[in-house]
Parts: sequence; C-alpha cells; structure tokens
Amino acid sequence: MKKILIVTYYWPPAGGPGVQRILKIVEHLPEQGWEPIVLTVENPSAPAIDESLLARIPENIKIYKTKTSEPFEAYKKLTGKKAGEALPKNISLSENISAKEKLSRWIRANLFIPDARKGWKRFLVREGMKIIENEKPDLIFSTSPPHSLQLGAMRLAKKSGLPWVADLRDPWSEAYWEADMPKSKRSEAKNRVFESKVLNTADHITTVGKGIAGLLQKKTTKPVSVIYNGYREVDNTKIDSEYFEILHLGNLSSIQSLNELLEAIKGIRPELRKKIKLRFIGSLAEEYRKNVDEMDYIEKEYLPFLPYEKMMKEAQSASMLYLPRLNSSYSKSLISAKIFDYLALSRPILAIADKDSDIAEILRDCGAGKSFESKDIPSIQYYIEQHLSGTLESLIDPKKLKTYSLESNISTLVEKLEELL
Repeated sequence: MKKILIVTYYWPPAGGPGVQRILKIVEHLPEQGWEPIVLTVENPSAPAIDESLLARIPENIKIYKTKTSEPFEAYKKLTGKKAGEALPKNISLSENISAKEKLSRWIRANLFIPDARKGWKRFLVREGMKIIENEKPDLIFSTSPPHSLQLGAMRLAKKSGLPWVADLRDPWSEAYWEADMPKSKRSEAKNRVFESKVLNTADHITTVGKGIAGLLQKKTTKPVSVIYNGYREVDNTKIDSEYFEILHLGNLSSIQSLNELLEAIKGIRPELRKKIKLRFIGSLAEEYRKNVDEMDYIEKEYLPFLPYEKMMKEAQSASMLYLPRLNSSYSKSLISAKIFDYLALSRPILAIADKDSDIAEILRDCGAGKSFESKDIPSIQYYIEQHLSGTLESLIDPKKLKTYSLESNISTLVEKLEELL
C-alpha cells in the first residue's frame, strides 16, 4: 500500500465537524490502497469531546501524538476565565469589556499569527521528520484550520521533497472569525503572506465546496479541487413521533440564523402550530433559547452535545432538518459539514442560504430540501405547512444524492493523490 502522512490538529476523542472530515478520510483510504499515518497533538483545545469516535479509527493505523505550546491557559488566567471555558473565535473589541480583556484580545490577534495554535509548528516539524525517515510516506496531506499547521506541513514538504496536499476546510484571510479580529494592518499583511506561501507552495489544494475553491483559486496557480465531506450511510429509519419535529443538530451560535425559522412558525395558525416540536441537540445561543422559550403553541426540547452515533439515533424521529445561515462575508461559499449528516438521514432540509450559494445548489441538485433567503419568511412558512399537512412528497433523486456520498468523494481524492505520484 502507498503511505500518506496526515497532519491534523483535531483527532478523536476531540469532537466537532473538523474531526469528522479527516476521520472519514482515514476510515476509507485503506480500502483504496492508501495507508494513513496520522500526526496530531496530545491534548488539543477542542470544542467538544466525543469518546465514541475512537471506535471508528481503523485497526493498525499508526498515530503519532506530540506536545504543543499554546497560549490559552495564560490567556484564561489574564482574563479570569475558568480552565474548561471555551475561547471565542471572533474577538471583537467593540463589546463592553474590561481594559484587561481588550488588551488580551489585542495580544491574541496580533502576536499569534495566523492563529493561537502556531506553537505546535516546531513539535510538528520535529516529529514529522522522524516519521518521514522511519515510515517513508509517499505524500503529505495536511488539513486545517488551525491554518498555522499548514506552515509546519510546508516545512516538512520542503525538507523531505515529498508531494504535499494542503486541505483547507475554511477560507484563511476571509474566515468569519477574522472579521472582527482587532488586527493591525501589519498583522493582517503578515497573515496574508503566510496564506500566499502555503497556497503557492503546496502541490495541490483541496477544500470542502465550490465557493471556497473559487476564493482560493484566485490566489494561486496551483490546482484546487473540491472534496465534499460526504455523507456516511446511517440507519435513517423513521421513528414515529406524535409531533412534527423540526430538528437542528450541533451547536447553534449567535452568528448563525434562527429568527427566520421562528418568524415563519409564528405565522402558522395555532391549530397546526400545536403539532410542531422544535428540537436542538447541542449548544444554543442564550438569546435564541430565550426566543424559543417565548414561542406559543409549540413543544420545545433541548439536548446537550451528544456523541455522533447517539445524535444520529436521536435524529431518526425528525420530520424536518434545519440548516441555519452563517452571517459572514463568505456565507455563499460556506458548506456546513452538518448538511452531509442531514443528507444521510433523508429528511426534508430547510436551509437559510443565498439562492446562488453552494448549499442551495446541492439541495436543488439532489432534491433533498429547499433553501430560502432570510427575507423570504412567507415562503419558509408555506414550505413548513406543506410538509406539516403532508401535501409535499420527498423529491430526493437517489442517483444525484450518491454524488455527495463519502465513497464518491474519497474516490475523487484518491484520483488526485495518484496524479501527484
């Protein structure tokens, strides 16, 4: 088998969408003739922990873990945050915060470029060169964010002479968490230089959707390919519920949209609305929790973050799946990883997205649901009412749906890897 060195910051038992993408790739590469060798960190600062993911790691996969040096604990002490408290990605100074907090945020934005996990680079390069010497991989594949790891992977590629694929799950300088960063012009320029070096040094670049691929291709002459996260086959048997359940999976933050759904439901007449149950699995922004609690005539249920398999089991009673819009400068290009979990469940998807976005195109292409722009509340309401009354049947095209499967996209990835060799 050919060998591929995979560099990733997030790895089980860390949870979250970043882990799902690389875990899926590692799971399925061996069956296509590639042996993954994983290089990661011992204790990543992850958004969640999901011990159940450990069972999905293929047997006999070699995993190397290194130490890292990160400023998070010092940052928490400076700002008075608790040890286990998550740090915000977007760190605007416009909030009503203390001078100490403003100073610490400025330091984080301007001294840790491209991100606060840059301290892993020296450990990554040192261990990576040992792995290359001992394991003799044919190729390097690095996936981010955090984008700082790409600088380490670039160093490995230069020192070893191996072909290198840089996988970017999010844009770099246009990332939504960069929008409110209190960066100086000098820091912004430095960040863009790092981005340009990576994009123009890698032999091939992969990403999660056409929109982000377009953003990246404008900055490099190197080939950029779309490898969708893809959906895994799951048990999508419908479990009966006395309610019409509208479900959101995963964390729903204040920079995502929920008000469109709530406004549409408010317009539904009470006798129909009583059939609706809103369910959230994962964290829900406090202001949205309050808005949901104030809704009349509907049932509500809030569940905490669950391990992946349990979450998908809970989703079997869903009647409709809600996909919020991310309020960012590149929302047209963003493809939430959860859309592929939604596709696997074969339930109608209600998405808030621009009409020419990647999400809208996917839903139109395979008939798995419909997307609406934020202002189109009456159409959202009508769409819910149609499904609620049973007058709108599923329009899913199984053949088109298959193009978004994990198997199809892993095959595309393998084709690109083979071309590089």
